[in-house]
Amino acid sequence: MRIINVIPQLVSGGGERFTIDLCNALADQGHDVALVVFFAPEGELGFYRNELSDRVKFVTLNKKTGLDITLAFRLRKVIHDFEPDIVNSHLRSMYYMPLSALTTKAKFFHTIHNTADVEAADVIGGAIRKWMFKTKRITPITISLESLASFEKYYGHTAPMIFNGRDIPEPLEVSESVKKEIDGFKKTASTKVLVQVARFTDVKRQDLMARVSKRLYEEGFDITVLLIGKKSEDIIKGIEEANCPICHVLGERKNPLEYLKAADAFCLCSTYEGMPISLIEAMGVGTIPVCTPVGGIINVVKDGETGFLSSDISEEAYYIALKRFLQQSDSDAAEMKAKVKESYKPFTMRECASKYVELYSK
Repeated sequence: MRIINVIPQLVSGGGERFTIDLCNALADQGHDVALVVFFAPEGELGFYRNELSDRVKFVTLNKKTGLDITLAFRLRKVIHDFEPDIVNSHLRSMYYMPLSALTTKAKFFHTIHNTADVEAADVIGGAIRKWMFKTKRITPITISLESLASFEKYYGHTAPMIFNGRDIPEPLEVSESVKKEIDGFKKTASTKVLVQVARFTDVKRQDLMARVSKRLYEEGFDITVLLIGKKSEDIIKGIEEANCPICHVLGERKNPLEYLKAADAFCLCSTYEGMPISLIEAMGVGTIPVCTPVGGIINVVKDGETGFLSSDISEEAYYIALKRFLQQSDSDAAEMKAKVKESYKPFTMRECASKYVELYSK
């Protein structure tokens, strides 16, 4: 098959990470694949660009800031010239898809990386999606059972569902430089390392993580917290206001898997989610997740078996969940880590890409 994936840009984020991996996996399976990116703000194109396989054609459309009417026509020309069987859009690239979907012969799909109402973003985005999905010019793809439920509620009809995937390199080793960096944040050899991998946003609530961590540290728990992701000044301000001495902002890292493998827990206290790629990465390296019960998280994390879920998204509930993790014995933690690693098996990108191809072929 000839397949185009379309995404606005390649900043660090779960949707962007997934799209790169899907393109690579489809190319590995022998398909002719292209990735079309709308624009590349200075310094941001390269975050995932060097991880794209040489077998994937890369096209950037140099989108102007804000609304760019001509982009729809430039996108259509790229699609027309490539003559794809399949076009799969991601994130807000949907705004510019209708012209191509209505005037070319390819099958069009759109992966919904979040809850349906959040992914639609606004009235215009929702209207475009409702029109395209209802007329079946574009087939939506949801990414978890919760994602599917939100889609059915928002759009009033159902959609295909394919769990996100992420391949973990084997063997994966933690480099000496990462070991040394993490050791520098540990107070003792027994310090528990908690890692959060997420873009710094109000949704991900790194400031809440800092407040909860400070409370647990003041209660005597030997912990250190590493916050990894694209930084935001507003969120940094909230973290600083928490005044947590064991909370460290690392910013973006090219090798988050190494930090996750070296960690004792993966922490995510989001207000909503789709199906977090960072969670799949944590599962793949056997790191225990401690999360809020939102989005696809509840489909894969079984509280007390393959991680810990808070009872709701409140700060108090997340504090209790994280405290439960810290109070478990070493033997219980080792047993849970093994179960977490086992639960990763259905979430490889190889499995995910094969299901995409199966859907494309219908």
